[in-house]
Amino acid sequence: MTSTMTRNERPTQPTAGVRHTPLEMAGIATLGAVIAIHTSELSGKVEETAYLGFGYVLLIAASIVSIILLAHRDVRGWILGGLASAGTIAGYVLTRTTGLPGAKGDIGNWGETIAVWSLLAEILMVVLAVAALARRRS
Repeated sequence: MTSTMTRNERPTQPTAGVRHTPLEMAGIATLGAVIAIHTSELSGKVEETAYLGFGYVLLIAASIVSIILLAHRDVRGWILGGLASAGTIAGYVLTRTTGLPGAKGDIGNWGETIAVWSLLAEILMVVLAVAALARRRS
């Protein structure tokens, strides 16, 4: 099956047998890790600081949508996944430095294992998104 799509077009429906690039697969896997990490921490975060729990829900939803878009080879998946991960990195830094309203308990807590794994996944997602978007431009 050959495709007549140009480089900038998106498929309108999933195509059977599409082989994803290693970059796409890495992005999907990384977003899966972000979802798994934040889902495991969600109930505690909601009880601790409700608005941060809501932020987790938004991140999980954005990651799911990003995975779907990447599976459909839609560039918006890279944009959404990269921005959501970058925002989460900013949140991590804020909670560890100045704290956030009603959430001062993590100030200075840079070494919490699950948070470090989350940070690594989010940094990787930003790097992958930048690489995919740069590759697409060239």
